[in-house]
Amino acid sequence: MTLKVSDWKNLDVIAGQYLRRATHVQRFYNGLKSCAKTQEEKLLSIVRRNRNSAFGKAHNFDRINSVEDYRRLVPPSNYEYFEPYIEELKRGKGNQLTCQEPFMFATTSGTTARPKFVPITPLHVEDYTHAFQVHNYHLVKDMPGGALGKFLIITSNDEEGRTEGGLPYGAVSGMLNKRQSPVIRRHFALPFELCKVKDVDAKYYLLLRAALVQNVTAMLACNPSSLLLLADQMKERAESLLADIHDGTINKAFVSQVPSYILDAFAPYLKPSPERAGALLKLIEEHGRLKPCHVFPDLAVLSCWKGGPMGFYLEQMSDFYGHLKIRDFGYMASEGRGTVPISSEGAGGPLAVTSHFFEFVHEDDIDKDNKRFYMAHELKPGLRYFIFFTTNAGLYRYNINDLMLVESMLFQTPVLSFVRKGGGVSSVTGEKITEEQVLSALRTTVAALSLSEIKHFTAEAVLDRPPHYQCYAEVEQGSERIAFAEDFQEDFLNCFDAQLKTMNPEYADKRDSKRLGRPRLKLLAPGTYARLRQQRVMEGAPEAQVKIPLLSPSGFSSRLSSIAAATSLTGGGLA
Repeated sequence: MTLKVSDWKNLDVIAGQYLRRATHVQRFYNGLKSCAKTQEEKLLSIVRRNRNSAFGKAHNFDRINSVEDYRRLVPPSNYEYFEPYIEELKRGKGNQLTCQEPFMFATTSGTTARPKFVPITPLHVEDYTHAFQVHNYHLVKDMPGGALGKFLIITSNDEEGRTEGGLPYGAVSGMLNKRQSPVIRRHFALPFELCKVKDVDAKYYLLLRAALVQNVTAMLACNPSSLLLLADQMKERAESLLADIHDGTINKAFVSQVPSYILDAFAPYLKPSPERAGALLKLIEEHGRLKPCHVFPDLAVLSCWKGGPMGFYLEQMSDFYGHLKIRDFGYMASEGRGTVPISSEGAGGPLAVTSHFFEFVHEDDIDKDNKRFYMAHELKPGLRYFIFFTTNAGLYRYNINDLMLVESMLFQTPVLSFVRKGGGVSSVTGEKITEEQVLSALRTTVAALSLSEIKHFTAEAVLDRPPHYQCYAEVEQGSERIAFAEDFQEDFLNCFDAQLKTMNPEYADKRDSKRLGRPRLKLLAPGTYARLRQQRVMEGAPEAQVKIPLLSPSGFSSRLSSIAAATSLTGGGLA
């Protein structure tokens, strides 16, 4: 063991590390070394356990004795295929997808579509948390300082409502947080009740009000934009936060947004602390603002998503969190856990072979009628595949519509990183630009023009004469330098357009033939994306998982139009 903690208060962490290594870690690594066998055994255990469910009977689970049998009798499917069974479960009728009954539904964080309801069973939670145990073991092993203080974990609401059959629905992250033992929870910097705060501004104010009076050594959030929002709120609300810390209060503007039982949970954090307020004031005087890297000098663990479009946000992290290595949170969704990162290098992790059964289709074959499906051990490094889940929650050969890159192989198991959603492609004239290309073009443009003021970005296809891509960029507060500079906008569009042409010959051809118009740009007021985030939360999306796309085929501008405060800095509204 590399963890060396002398503080007796952390003996439970040390004991937990030994237990994880002896059970979860050993089982996981055994699975990595015998990937094909482990995966087939996982599949057959799921099938045999659920052969008497309605779905199992309809698909002849009692005749399945191999992967080949499974593929012959069960078709690859999307959510709509399972929806009739899920609707029965929501009404309270059991034994539909699994013989073990779900105790809740996880709601997805779809960008524009209505949330999907994913049943969650006790066995599924065991599979999910098993992967977390391996992930957490490596976090503490590699960064033991993270275990010496408080863990700041941003989660979403575990219960947004109940179905007509009485089952709760909400976020997996909130559910897992709620189920933690008191021994583990004593390390948390925030009360569980925080996840239930709907108003995003109030949620982050309360988060900071509690965290700023503690020694936070680990910060974990699925989405890096959550960590950036925390840093922005720390700057914008500094005066009010310092006053509240000094006096032992909570600003009245936020008290009105939060139910009393949640406020009661914050009582332990509300002791007056003039000394802490004074120390924070000195940091402002020294650095010009509050930053997490200064406020939490012992911060050792920083974990969030690193794959796909998250790269744009990661490049902003060092300004607020220093040069601390970021550990990928892992490829995970409401439907299940896909990877288990075991190092801070890159954005990938070994496939969670001991949690679920997985199949893969090469990206070029996904639209073919006669797809070839691969098992995990058959994948090739450097190639990209769509991933399909089979879980103990009742999803069978489920197309989650996510594209994954095989970075390497560890023993017999692929190390995967998330690339994009399958829908992360836009093509109005045959140009087929991808989210990765938009991200690359944006990165190059921002670097070439030194545009650190751009905090958020989305490109949307517009069907016009000619069709074109409308770019929306939110700028940092106080960035008037770029807000009204026409030459800046021209330089941005010229560089962005040129980069897309370089990367995508079809885009270049359509632009040169004038079938596709030049991109256009609108600058959005600071706080616009925060309001978009709030809008998605009010629609039922888990706050910690809300992702605003870098590339939107349609619908983004209509969302902007529904937000009254989201006016264009360039004076033309959103039209």
